Amino acid sequence: MFRITGCAILLLLSAQATPSFAQKRPMEIQDLFRFQRVAEPRISPDGKLVVYQVTTVNFDQNKSSTNLWIAATDAKTPPRQLTTTPKSDRHPRWSPDGKQILFESNRGGSMQLWVIALDGGEARQLTSLSTGASSGIWSPDGSHIAFVSSVFPEFSEKPFKESDALNKKKLEEAEKSPVKAKVFSRLFFRHWDEYVEDKRQHLFVMASPPREGGESSPNPKTPPPYGGGSPGSFSEPRDVTPGDRDTYPNSTTFSVGDDFVFSPSGKYLVFTAAPDRDEAWSTNYDLCRVSINGGKVETLTTKNKAADGSPRFSPDGKSIAFRAQKKTGYEADKWDIMTAACDADGAISDELKNLTASVDVSVNMFAWSDAKTIIFTADDDGTAATYRLRMGAAQPERFHFSKFFYGNVLDLSIAVPGKIAEKNWTYPPMAVLVARMDAPAEVYFTEFAPDDNAPHRIVNLSQANRELLAKLDLPRPESVKVKVEGAEMQMWILKPPGFDPAKKWPVVYLVHGG
Repeated sequence: MFRITGCAILLLLSAQATPSFAQKRPMEIQDLFRFQRVAEPRISPDGKLVVYQVTTVNFDQNKSSTNLWIAATDAKTPPRQLTTTPKSDRHPRWSPDGKQILFESNRGGSMQLWVIALDGGEARQLTSLSTGASSGIWSPDGSHIAFVSSVFPEFSEKPFKESDALNKKKLEEAEKSPVKAKVFSRLFFRHWDEYVEDKRQHLFVMASPPREGGESSPNPKTPPPYGGGSPGSFSEPRDVTPGDRDTYPNSTTFSVGDDFVFSPSGKYLVFTAAPDRDEAWSTNYDLCRVSINGGKVETLTTKNKAADGSPRFSPDGKSIAFRAQKKTGYEADKWDIMTAACDADGAISDELKNLTASVDVSVNMFAWSDAKTIIFTADDDGTAATYRLRMGAAQPERFHFSKFFYGNVLDLSIAVPGKIAEKNWTYPPMAVLVARMDAPAEVYFTEFAPDDNAPHRIVNLSQANRELLAKLDLPRPESVKVKVEGAEMQMWILKPPGFDPAKKWPVVYLVHGG
C-alpha cells in the first residue's frame, strides 16, 4: 500500500489529561525553548532504575545544558537529578553490576568519558584524549571500556602517548595558523555541519583494574569485581582499529543506537565499519571484528554488498542480530533484522536468517528481550510503532503502543534477563522514549506479557514537561486515509486552538517524503 505521511508524531489526549479550554492558552514560539529535551533512556540491569539525559535551554544566554537524571521504575518517588553542569553530560551507560554510570561530557573542555557512582561522590574523568572520546560502552564483566575518537590516521599505528601528542600538535597548529582555507583531496570532507579535517573515527579500548580481592584477568564464569583503583586508574587507551578507515558509521543513515559491542566473552569488539573503498558512493557498511588487544580486523559480512550494522548479541551469547539492507548503493532501502549463530568471541556462522522479510516495515531501533525474542521499532502510518519478534514466528507482532501513545517510539532499553532483581518482575521491564505531535519526548516504563500484546502497565517516568503542557491548548491530531488513484494516502489532521467547526479555516499541507 502506498502511503504519504503528513506528520509522524502524535498522541490523542485522554479526557483525564485534558483540562478545560478556559484553563489553557495557545502555544507560542517561546514555548519551544521552555520545553525540556529528554533523550537516551537506559534501564538498569536489575530493572529498578532508568537513567536519561535532559537538555534545558537558556534563551536569554543563548545556551543549553544537558544533565543526567534518575527515575525509579516503580514511580513511587519523583525523578532526581544525578549530575549538575552548565555544559553537557550525555550518553549514559550502566556498568554491568548497576553500581556506576559511564557517560560523556565536555564539562572539562573537550568531550571525554566520565563515570559516576550511584552511592554518592563526584563524577570522575576517565579519558583525556586530545581528540576527545565519546560513545563509551562497558564489556560484559565491566573489566573494559570501549569508545570512539576521531584521530589523524597517519599517527594511529604509533604508541598511544606518541600518537596522542602528534594529534594534539596538528590540531594546535591548525588552530594557530592564520591560513583558514581548507584543501581536500577526497570526498566526505564534511559530516553535515562539521569538517572531518582528514580524521578517521577509530575504536579505543581501556582496561579497569580489579577491585581489591579480584582476579587480574577476566573470567567469564566467575568475573571479579572491576572498577577499583583511584581516579584515572584505567589503563592507557589502545587504538584497536588503526589505519585510514572509519570503523564507526560516518552517516546517521547507517547508525542506530550503539554501533559496536563487546563479544559475549569480552575478548573482541564487533562493530559497524564504513566502506573501506569508494565510501562516498558505496553503502557497503560491514560488521567487523577485532581483538580488544588490537590486531587484524576481520569482516564478518563479506557476502552482502549492501549495508550491515548495529550488532546485538542475545542474552545467552549464542546468537547475534543486526540490521541489513539488500540493495547495493541505495541508502533508503528497507532495513531487515538478520540473525546468525555465534560463539563467545563473536564469530558468526555463514547461515543467516532474515527475520523481517515477510513484513513491509523498515527496522529502526531494536534490542533482545530474551534469548528468543527481539523488540524493534518501525515507521508505520505516521507513527514509529513497536513490534515483538519471536524466533521461528511467521511474522512480528505489533504492540498496541499506538492505542496508548499515538506517537513515535524513538528509543528503547530492556533490562538484562537473568539480572532482574529478586526475579520479581511479572514481565520483562523496558524503558522507551516516546515523542508525540502534541508533546515532546518523555521516558515511559512498561512491562509486556509474554503472550499478550497489551502492556501490563505504562507510566511516564520523566514528566519533564508536564507543568508546561498543562497550560497549553494543544490540538487533537486525527488520522485519516484517503484513496488516491487506487492507492491509500495516510495523513494527520491537526486543527488550530479554539477550532470552531461552523467556520471555514485555511489548510496548510506538510508532505513528508524521503
